[in-house]
Amino acid sequence: MYENRSFRRRSGHQTMKRFYIRWGGVLIITAIIGVLGIQRYNRDVTSISPDRLLREQPAQAVRVLGMVEAASIVKEGEGGPVAFQLSGEGTKFSVRYIGEESENLRDLKTLVVEGKWNSTTQIFEADKISLVPNYGFITAAYLASLIPMGLFLFNMERRVAMLYIQIKEEKVYQPEEPLEVG
Repeated sequence: MYENRSFRRRSGHQTMKRFYIRWGGVLIITAIIGVLGIQRYNRDVTSISPDRLLREQPAQAVRVLGMVEAASIVKEGEGGPVAFQLSGEGTKFSVRYIGEESENLRDLKTLVVEGKWNSTTQIFEADKISLVPNYGFITAAYLASLIPMGLFLFNMERRVAMLYIQIKEEKVYQPEEPLEVG
């Protein structure tokens, strides 16, 4: 009888061990997805300021966040490049935009331009213009819903595992008693 109980305790510990290993795997996968998301954000989504662009003068394509200076937009013919001044943090620089005509390109509008810095002409050659995204709100909304849901699932699965162990320990084999006919 004591051997049976020790076996049940060991199986209960094994069940909880599997439970924690499974959730450890879920946490590791979540951490990997988070790291990959941060890397993508830094590579494809984050933008730099005009001041940083002028200081570092990067050779690769970058995204620059700034405001279009008033009365600086000059269109070079129909469907041709557009030149304008982009400012931010006390500095400004010239941009030459070659791309699809954008409705977002207006005076005093804050936007993100994507392209490369030409160090010989001191002009930023942009090929894409986009609005300023609010990724902080999106991230907060995901975290506000996913973290409580994950904690709820973890807690519920742990309770079910503990209940399963408790039920297994309570059930001891009891032989059937013969029915009395009377």
